[in-house]
Amino acid sequence: MLHSERLTLRRFTSEDAEVFFRINSEPELVKYTTRAALTSLAEAATTLESADFRADESVGLGRFACVEKSTGLVVGIAGLRPAPEHDSFAFGYRILPEYWGQGFATEAATTLLQYGYEKLQLDKIVATVFPQNTASVRVLEKLGLVFEKEVSFAETTQKLWLYQARNPV
Repeated sequence: MLHSERLTLRRFTSEDAEVFFRINSEPELVKYTTRAALTSLAEAATTLESADFRADESVGLGRFACVEKSTGLVVGIAGLRPAPEHDSFAFGYRILPEYWGQGFATEAATTLLQYGYEKLQLDKIVATVFPQNTASVRVLEKLGLVFEKEVSFAETTQKLWLYQARNPV
């Protein structure tokens, strides 16, 4: 588990299937991802238990449920994964719309960056973002990530922007 002032980032459990489904099917969230939306609660439950979803956990990476400490509610997802295509590690986040504008994306991303640098001793961390996702662009820039280049992924015909940050230590 990782902790910030208002959030606990913990591993997803099978009890999180409903909120995991919502995070991965909410139109306002999935429009800025390169993966297909989940189509059912059963698919969400299966995904949470899959070896692919859990693959990076043994080395401290993977996806975390962002739990608001004061309510115990999952407000989003944040993750850190290997990104060999960028010779680096990548992080990302999705916050449910009713929690937008409260700083949770910045807080979750800051927590992941600190964890990546301090605990995992990563040299470089990157993030990709759709250029039209101005809120996430602002979060990345606020955190000190720097635009590197425009990239494309096989999963989408749209261009994404690649941002990067180097370990300050």
